[in-house]
Parts: sequence; C-alpha cells; structure tokens
Amino acid sequence: MSKIRQQVPVATGELQEEGIGDLRAYEVFVQLERGKPHMYCGSVDAADDEMALQFACEHYGRDQKCVQVWVVPRDAIIRTDYDKDLVFRLTDQNYRFAKGYDVRPKWRKFRDKQADESYAKEDIKEHF
Repeated sequence: MSKIRQQVPVATGELQEEGIGDLRAYEVFVQLERGKPHMYCGSVDAADDEMALQFACEHYGRDQKCVQVWVVPRDAIIRTDYDKDLVFRLTDQNYRFAKGYDVRPKWRKFRDKQADESYAKEDIKEHF
C-alpha cells in the first residue's frame, strides 16, 4: 500500500451526507475543427451535467485535439422504434441507378469494337 493511502483516514459509521442517486449515462460528441460536424466518440457515467462534461473533456479530450465537447443525457435522446418505425423507403427506386439504362448501342456508334470491349471490361463490370 502506498504511503499516501496509509495517511488517508478510513471512514467509519454512517455517511455524513445523503447520497444524490445513481450515475446517469451521457453520450459524448466532439468537434475536431471549427465549422466541422460534431462526431460521436463514446459515453460517460456521471452524477450531474457538469461532472459529465468534465469527465468527457478529461477522457476524450486527451486522446485527440478538439475545439468543443458536447454531452447529452442518454435518456434525452429520442429514437425510432425498431419494430414499428421503418427508416428506409419501401418503394423500389432502381431507376435512379445507371444499371437500368443500356447505353452500349449508342457507344458502339461512336467507338470501334476494341474500345467498346475495353469499356465493357473496365466500367460496366463495376456497376452491374
């Protein structure tokens, strides 16, 4: 045991102050440069907002240089329900992709056979 720990008196009996409750979970966001978006980097547990901000600055500010830190209580975050809410669209929107259009006949008019084959090998395989 260290000398410092040996000098700390051991508390006996009941606590002098009443406990303030359990720790709350906070989500932490940092901004690396002014004008850039804040990025999620993790979570901390703290008794109140000020303590959460201090913990976040000490823990996540030491890993990387950042200009601003946000802490948000986890219970203040509103989310969608996994089973009831669908975030993605249900309609088919394949028409937006180039794979729905066959442009090879038009290209053949302007390119010779060899250029058309190299075009098919390089570009079309990646998109289809």
